[in-house]
Amino acid sequence: MARRSIPALDAEFDNVMSFLRKRRIIPDCTPTTIIESAKRIHRVTHSLILWRFRLKGLPDHSRVFIEEIASDALQILPQALMGYGKTAKLLTRGIVENTLRHLYFSDHPVEFARMNSGTKWYLSIEDLFEYPKMIPEFVRFEIQFDALNRLSSLYSDLSAGVHGRTVKDLEMRIALNKIKCDGDSVVKQAALTERCGEAANGLLSLFHREKLRSFQPEDRQIILRTMPPRARKAIAEA
Repeated sequence: MARRSIPALDAEFDNVMSFLRKRRIIPDCTPTTIIESAKRIHRVTHSLILWRFRLKGLPDHSRVFIEEIASDALQILPQALMGYGKTAKLLTRGIVENTLRHLYFSDHPVEFARMNSGTKWYLSIEDLFEYPKMIPEFVRFEIQFDALNRLSSLYSDLSAGVHGRTVKDLEMRIALNKIKCDGDSVVKQAALTERCGEAANGLLSLFHREKLRSFQPEDRQIILRTMPPRARKAIAEA
């Protein structure tokens, strides 16, 4: 049985596509394959942006990474539709990194201050992946839905996919003109975005489960629909 659509989400998607057509980012007659893939990307990126506007009262050392997630998510769809696949992958990878930073620095304000001081200090991506594995609630969640494992696998795939391609034209205008949006690349980006959304939203929903329960039902639905049933079940029982 097909899922019932969410009217507000559908209306938002129509507005976005209308805006992109007016800006000549996509043609008036956009192929169905691209439209369907764009809708998948929008569904996930909208859910990730919601955290920025629904999580209230976060301290700076926590809030900044939620804002970064929203900023990255906002740009994925137009970049993918313009054919800038490498940029879309980098933005998706940024969401992975900032989700993990949010989990860590929310619990470590002193380290956040240290990172933003004049002293050279940072956490590697390996360290960021390790931190949630030390927290019992995330360990239990991982048994039911392996969000961290999925995020790690996605991060590896994204890192492999952002390597540069050979530039064959010296004149930038000619080289840029050869960058085109095609259905296959948008389909692939939709799959990457969905992988990112299910894992990132899963971790954020677990971490902020009490606040998530206070969201409007439609907002909760938009976020939870990006995850498989077992992830939603694990969050409900946490």
